[in-house]
Amino acid sequence: METVMSNSPTQAISHRHQPDSGFSLLEMVVAMFILTIGLLGAAQAIGYALMVSNSGRGLTNAKLLVVSALEQMETLRDSGQLNFAEISNTVQPSPSTFTAFPATFIPVSTTPGPDFVYGTVDDPGITNSALAVNGVTRQILITDLSATLKQIKVTLKYTGYGTAKPPAPLVCVSYLNDDAHGNYVP
Repeated sequence: METVMSNSPTQAISHRHQPDSGFSLLEMVVAMFILTIGLLGAAQAIGYALMVSNSGRGLTNAKLLVVSALEQMETLRDSGQLNFAEISNTVQPSPSTFTAFPATFIPVSTTPGPDFVYGTVDDPGITNSALAVNGVTRQILITDLSATLKQIKVTLKYTGYGTAKPPAPLVCVSYLNDDAHGNYVP
């Protein structure tokens, strides 16, 4: 074997045998497999986050519907649209145009009926699903505790967004007194 000697560094390098650099096919397959597992995990995490977000939105909307029903009772009393006795589950005698809050579950209507009160049997959302909140029914139970105090229990059933089973009904209880001024001092 003959070795060529040179005083030039570039010539000496050209005679050396350098191994090929880079990744082997097996290393590339393993790297792609690890990358794929990571991307699938990230996609699953994003899907779970969207499901939880939608579920939280559904619960927030349900709470808003319950609170609005309770606030409506106080507004009806304070505005004089209904007197304290008319806020009930029983049909009022004439001349009242109020049809009462039914004690059964009914769809939540997006518009009030002829009595201009949400949650009564004359609401158009009961018979026309296009005028109702999709997948939501509500029950308003009004119990006389005394001549000046009523208990109002609002129960809302709604479909869960992104969940396999519907969530438990949302129940809220409030109390209404006969003071037309609420807690304010005149």
